[in-house]
Amino acid sequence: MQLLTANGETFVAPKYEVADGWQCPAFVALRPARRQVYVVEVSASGYPLALVNRLNERVEKWYAPLLSQLHGLGITQPDWEIACLVFVRSDQIDWLKERVKDLSGVHVLGLEQASSPWVWDDAVWTSEMRFDAGGIPQRGGKAVGLTH
Repeated sequence: MQLLTANGETFVAPKYEVADGWQCPAFVALRPARRQVYVVEVSASGYPLALVNRLNERVEKWYAPLLSQLHGLGITQPDWEIACLVFVRSDQIDWLKERVKDLSGVHVLGLEQASSPWVWDDAVWTSEMRFDAGGIPQRGGKAVGLTH
């Protein structure tokens, strides 16, 4: 996903094995300059129920083991933030949000906007890009596609 690395300071590991016997997230993204870790999921499904289930178990199944692994490897420090960045079809954003038990730290982004770099504002390509800012900056000053 080009959006994750367009800022030039985010490192991405696809299908990183967080815990034995549980499905790997699509990506784990590290942003050292901001001391942030993102568990990233992507779904083009018209009915992403399995994704909802994974998001509802994210703290126990992803966050705790991932932070333990990264701390143990000396990659992160205890003060790093962790959050979940989710890319789904725009017509599934509300459906998904209604079913996730706790949306704190979950940022839901429209897959169509995230996959359209030709409409991104120049800010996306800089270290100023924030995944938790409320949208993807678009040419013409509009930010679209991200909800909490």
